[in-house]
Order: sequence, then structure tokens, then C-alpha cells
Amino acid sequence: MPGLRTAGALWMTAGAICAGLLIVVFVGENLLAQNPGLSALLLGGAVAALLTGALLLARPSLGVVRGSSVLGLAWLLGFGSLAVTALNGPETGPMLSSSLIAGFGVAAALVTFRAGRPGRRLA
Repeated sequence: MPGLRTAGALWMTAGAICAGLLIVVFVGENLLAQNPGLSALLLGGAVAALLTGALLLARPSLGVVRGSSVLGLAWLLGFGSLAVTALNGPETGPMLSSSLIAGFGVAAALVTFRAGRPGRRLA
């Protein structure tokens, strides 16, 4: 159980970072229309991560553990590719933020996978 709670906290952190980045950078600087794909990715990531984190904290089950693993793979593809493409950019901000988001999401999925593997009892 402690591993699933840790994973839930990591998912909540990843969701909070996505939501904060969306609100502060994209809404605050009025950049929503300039890059709607990235805005949608951040919004979807925030919703998915916060929902998964809340489910892991409140009611962990085998379905939530599997969902967290699937979300972790999608997270790595989405935000990991952003981090890799931002490596060649002139600014360090996008690289740091996308690396931070990708790191928290993938760490949460790995912790969930390790804590919820077969042979362990889930509540």
C-alpha cells in the first residue's frame, strides 16, 4: 500500500506541474492559440495524472494499477518526445519543464507497477 500512495502522490505532482505550466505560461502569456496541440497535451496530461493520482490515493485497485502503467507509457511517448525535441532548442525552459513532467509521470508509473505486481494484495 505505501508504494501505491507514493505513486499517487507522484501522479498528483505531475498533474499539478502540467496544470501550473498550462495556467502560468500558456494562459498567463496568452499563448493558447499559438500552440493549441501543446496546450491540449498539457490539459489532457493534467486531467489524466490528477485523476489517476486521486484514484491511487483513494481507491487503489488492479484496474487503476494497469491504467497507471498504460498512462505511464503514453506519458513517456508524449512528454518524453517533447523533452528530446527541446534539447536542441536555444532556451532551457521548455527542456526543463518537459523533462520534469516526463520524469514525474514515468516514475509514478514505475512505482505503481512495482507496488501492484502480481502476488501482492491490493485493497
